Amino acid sequence: MNKILKPFFLLTLSTGLLLTGCKKEEGCTDSTATNYDADAEEDDGTCEYASTNPCADGDYCFSRDGETTVNYSGQTTRLNQLAEMTSYMKTANNGDAVSAAQLREMFSNNNGTGSSYFSEDANDASKQLKSKTFITFQSEYEALMDAMQVASESTTVGSNGTAGVVTSTSNSDKKYLFDENGYEHTQIIEKGLMGDCFYYQAMDSYIAGVLSEAYGNEILDGKNYTENEHKFDEAFGYLGIPIDFLTNAGDARFHGKYGNSRDGVLGTNSIFNDFAEVRQAITDGDQAQIELAMPNIRSEWHKIIAGTTVHYLNAALTNIDDPALKMHELSEAYAFIGNLVHSTDAYNISVAQRDECRTLLGPNFYETSTDDINAAKEWLVNNTSITLIESANL
Repeated sequence: MNKILKPFFLLTLSTGLLLTGCKKEEGCTDSTATNYDADAEEDDGTCEYASTNPCADGDYCFSRDGETTVNYSGQTTRLNQLAEMTSYMKTANNGDAVSAAQLREMFSNNNGTGSSYFSEDANDASKQLKSKTFITFQSEYEALMDAMQVASESTTVGSNGTAGVVTSTSNSDKKYLFDENGYEHTQIIEKGLMGDCFYYQAMDSYIAGVLSEAYGNEILDGKNYTENEHKFDEAFGYLGIPIDFLTNAGDARFHGKYGNSRDGVLGTNSIFNDFAEVRQAITDGDQAQIELAMPNIRSEWHKIIAGTTVHYLNAALTNIDDPALKMHELSEAYAFIGNLVHSTDAYNISVAQRDECRTLLGPNFYETSTDDINAAKEWLVNNTSITLIESANL
């Protein structure tokens, strides 16, 4: 009996071993996959890979070969420089004297001479505000800085005819340094440079260059983007909105912040999608689409400025009996009127027209009347894209 069973037993055993030995463990065999299985002998098609796209949906982000092509670090540095200059100027509201020499160094930063006044985020020896500011107005800003030092050295409470700090009659926490005519240096310098530096560079340099096809479409040496892409991104950087603006509008700065505030009346946040649309057309090399969509950017940015100007005139009307608040808001409106010099082709105003509108506010903000402010509002309705209905709601 053993002679009969033994061959059958050995055959069954060997067959089982053979079948077991032929079965291979399945899994992901690609070592570059996120779920790579080192023990797998046969790929089962389940490999998963990390995304090579660094961009989140909805962001102003474009990539090439898995790397972002958006870079406007120089613009971010200049925005930081103006923010820090403004913070320094605002110390005068508490009675501190400010130095014109320091303001000039923060403005020019020649070869890094402003470095001792800037934080790490603004301290770049190769970046400055002055050289990017409309050359005709550079000396005007330096003269304002000189005048601000003189005003800030006053130990007298500000009043009509006397430079000094004036406190709001309705809110004692709000106080501002004015010159003898009620002009607030801080607001005129900060908001003015937003136009004569940031807006000017974006509109008259970069966006104009893209429209005229002045830039190349070849990948720059050592970079991951073309000159055309980069220059347009720099224009975006000057707007002051983050790449995730659709979900993070609260981080917008400068014109981007004011655009977000005006969006309820003017729909100005659409400028973000306008920028993204044109940027995609640039990457696609679609000049026809660029020329079709670019006017939207120019129009929306113009609305941000014109609408914000009217907004501050409305605020001055509301606070007509509170000199500190009225003059603070008139100073902001005064500066934003200047921004319009660099506006769209359809609503571009000359320096003479700028001065015409400013003159309507009078030479002394202490004495500016309701009629004066309304006259300036009417001028803006007639010379910008802001409508009468919009002007009443801004």
